[in-house]
Order: sequence, then C-alpha cells, then structure tokens
Amino acid sequence: MELFNKDTDISHLNLVTESNQVKVRFDLADKELTIDLYISPEKKVCIIGQKANYICWCSITDLNDRENNKKIFNYIANNPFDKFTYEYLAMGNEKYGEIRDWYRGTITRSPKEGIAWKTPFGQFGDGEDPEVYGEFFADTLVWFYQELLEKCSFRIRSSMYKVVLNNYLDLLNKEVDYNQIKPLMSILENESYLRVSPDKTIRELYLECMKKGRYLYNRYMDKVR
Repeated sequence: MELFNKDTDISHLNLVTESNQVKVRFDLADKELTIDLYISPEKKVCIIGQKANYICWCSITDLNDRENNKKIFNYIANNPFDKFTYEYLAMGNEKYGEIRDWYRGTITRSPKEGIAWKTPFGQFGDGEDPEVYGEFFADTLVWFYQELLEKCSFRIRSSMYKVVLNNYLDLLNKEVDYNQIKPLMSILENESYLRVSPDKTIRELYLECMKKGRYLYNRYMDKVR
C-alpha cells in the first residue's frame, strides 16, 4: 500500500523520470533500500534512494529546506517505485562528477530490534509514527552539517595541515604501489568531513589526494585481475 500520498507534491523534485529510466535486469523486490546523502560546502544535499546498482529517487535541495527534506525521506522510505535508472543518467555527467566530490553518508534499515534506521548521525527508534523519522532526518541533518564544520575547524586550526596534505600529495604523485599507501588512504577516508571545509585550498588538496589515491587503486586492480 502506498503511504504518504499527501506528499506527492514533491514528485517533481525526483530526477528519476520516464525519459532516463532503464530496464532493470533482475528482480529488485527483495533488494535492500538504502538512502545515500551527498552534502556540499554550499549547504546543498543530494538525496538518493537506491536498490542494488539502480536508483529510484534523486533530488537536490537546500540543507535547510527541512520541510521538503522531511517529505523526501518519508516518501522514499514508505513508497514502492516503478522507475529506476543510474545516478549519472538522472543527474547528467557534469553534475554527477561534481556531487561525487561532496561529503557522502549512507542510511540503511537497521537489523537490530527496536531500531528502524541506521544513519551517520544516529539511529531512529522503531515503533514510532513513521512520519516522525522524516522530521528527525531533516532536523538532524542540519545539526550534522554543523558537526562536520566543527571537525574541519579543529583539523585546520593550524596552518600546518596544508603542509601535511601537500606532503601526502607529493607521496601519492610518486606513483607508489597502492599497498604502500593503503594506511594513508584509510586516514584520508576518516577525514572525509574536509569535503565540506570552508577553506577552498584545504578542500581542493584533500580532493586531489583522494583522486590520486583512486587512480593508484584502479591501477593496482588492473594489475591483479
């Protein structure tokens, strides 16, 4: 049964349409629904509903647009979808590439009893009115963004961190074997909050390190396949 029909006024925000839908190659009925979030330094949020490699929802809203973000979460979580596509088809190659540089988090249904959803910013309790989850999501998302900024502030409090990132980049540019820099990439992954840093230089250095790390990983995988 379709829920939250009163929120169908948000359907125009969904970038998954008939014009970009693709034929699904296998049954998605039993596949887990996940919600991916991409948050930009300019306080934009891309919300993606996904099953396996296919997406059923993709929207870009303002982080502070709590009303629409609440409706979007409730709609994705409580309605079936019959149109699926890939991220790059929904957004276009240019926007897709841009959003991949934003901070990413994933929301999944929790397997634990008494917990409905597991998120980067806490867990939703089970047994409550499902519509409350959307409110929690929209409100907590704003708080979570501020927490990311606070982490950035502590990390870049000293100008020395630019030196550190430059040293990392110098190492990555030496075309080293990926196994040698796996610990470094793990460190950088844990500092993904820098993707929303208000310091453009820090942000660009971090993204360049991640880009170079992906290149070294892909090169390594090409060798071992």
